[in-house]
Amino acid sequence: MQEAPIPEEDSARLKELASYGLLDTQPESIYDDITHLAKYITGAKIGIITLVDENRQWFKSCVGLEDAPSETPRNISFCGHTVAQRKYLIINDALDDERFADNPLVQGEPHIRFYAGFPLIAANGMVLGSLCAIDIEPKSLSPQQISSMERLARQVVSQMELRRETQLLQSAELALLQCEDNKPIAKEIQLLMSVSSLMNREQLLQMLTLMLGLDVPPCFALARCKFTDYSRISATSGSALAESLIKAGMERLSACLPTQATMARFSDNEIVLVIPHISNKNAIAKIAEECIASLEVPVTLGGFDLALNMSMGIAIFKNNYNSPDSLLSDASIAQRIAITNRSKGSGFNFIDLQSRLEEQRQYKLETDLRRLVRNNEVIPYLQPIVDLASGKPVGLECLMRWQADTSEIITPSGFLPISQLAGLSGELDLQVIEKALKASHELEIAAPGQALRLSVNLSALLLENEALRNRLLRLIRSNPLPPGWRLQVELVEDYLQLNDSELGSFLNTLRQEGVSIAIDDFGTGYSSLSRLHNYPVQTVKVDYSFVRRIDAIQKPSNQLLKTIQALGRDLSLDIIAEGVETEAQRSWLLQNGYQQGQGFLFSRPMSVAATGDYLASSSWQQG
Repeated sequence: MQEAPIPEEDSARLKELASYGLLDTQPESIYDDITHLAKYITGAKIGIITLVDENRQWFKSCVGLEDAPSETPRNISFCGHTVAQRKYLIINDALDDERFADNPLVQGEPHIRFYAGFPLIAANGMVLGSLCAIDIEPKSLSPQQISSMERLARQVVSQMELRRETQLLQSAELALLQCEDNKPIAKEIQLLMSVSSLMNREQLLQMLTLMLGLDVPPCFALARCKFTDYSRISATSGSALAESLIKAGMERLSACLPTQATMARFSDNEIVLVIPHISNKNAIAKIAEECIASLEVPVTLGGFDLALNMSMGIAIFKNNYNSPDSLLSDASIAQRIAITNRSKGSGFNFIDLQSRLEEQRQYKLETDLRRLVRNNEVIPYLQPIVDLASGKPVGLECLMRWQADTSEIITPSGFLPISQLAGLSGELDLQVIEKALKASHELEIAAPGQALRLSVNLSALLLENEALRNRLLRLIRSNPLPPGWRLQVELVEDYLQLNDSELGSFLNTLRQEGVSIAIDDFGTGYSSLSRLHNYPVQTVKVDYSFVRRIDAIQKPSNQLLKTIQALGRDLSLDIIAEGVETEAQRSWLLQNGYQQGQGFLFSRPMSVAATGDYLASSSWQQG
């Protein structure tokens, strides 16, 4: 017999289960009704709602089994397996399954042959137990029956959540009444009223430890808020400006929070918010939305308009965490998902099943990425930049691709956000640039005598790291391009808002090496064309989102595109329109002064070999 496995996070799962206050309670008709429905849907003889405790599975409802026990040992339970695998478990015939054939519940009462267990998954992703159907004869379920049981299992959890929310609401109302009637205030209320509205990391941890240790701890929401531009601003413009950014952000956040909320400076770029006596997800989401909205307008500091981009991860305490570390860890998981889901701008995310599964996926992805970097397995793909009038390729932008274990080719959107968080983006830049420089000689054979521009992207990490910048310079010097070819580096627009001497010096060094400087995704940040005078920029690439909205019914971008083109012309800059996908867009751009473009209308990104074929077969060479 295979005993039910114990999940790694079982301690946190048990705390979550206990927070519902449902174990060892009396039967309730609402749960029995659901169990009867489970019997009816599956056609099984027995239906059970079971909660898997530390050493037992306890039955909240059991129908169809006379003289049923209230619990059985966890180690022999079928439901323990359901909890461990986090998805439904169907055993058509237990005697044919080596995990269960000699199980005491199969060999003895109730002589289980058929089992179908559907996990009861809490909002934060913890598996509490299962809704199961059991029979003494072999059976199978149709896809429709499985879908219906999954829906029914979610209804069980909804009832459990409703019960817990009611209890928490009653506790919060009692606390408020104590304050209004001048009655003795409970310890947990005193604690929340006595703390300062701004704390440091140690004070926050002490407060959370005290709160979690109370006999009846109050419910509250905890949000970890990371200002994602802090490190870049600190590295390029100094810690004083970055610190001013944080203070401005904290002032805006403070104005959005309830009176009793607490704010703590958790690290250089991270704030923690504690919002007491609230457990309703919709109410918390409303506060989070107000916080995010308050940061949308950039703050002007030192003559620069700085973005207040922030990512927020939220965990809700309902007496379901053992320690501040576990609570903060869950909020961190939610925050990480918020960051990767919103590579630009701000966003918030709750800890839930999706976040836990996404964290597992990202952990595997980061592990695979480290192997990718270690083995130098990044693949260069190239997309033509063309003359809009003739379609003649005038350049090639190098883009990263990664071939996963499944042989699937993964685009940058699938791994670059993780590579940035893991500190790998600069190394990936260097590897793909080196491969692109070497591939240029192969491509020159396919297009002999043609002068092309090879454009490569530079990540924030590379631009901020002196060692990586120096490695790039050595790489360029040791890998010259074919005669007539020119190297161009692309950096995102937001870097132009900082008048940083190191960045300016590095870009000037690149220009001395014959490298052109281009601004990518122009129009999406907070810089302006006038600020281009501070740097040796030669090219501006207009973001695809503007090209896509040419002649749009709502918020067309035509006038903005005309303005960018006119200002670029006045500053003697090359303007490239990104994301050209239709002939109508191409025609409009040509009529309004644009000469170069890039997009699916001309070609999708291609492998080096396919790019060589494209260059060799281009009709412009035949003329």
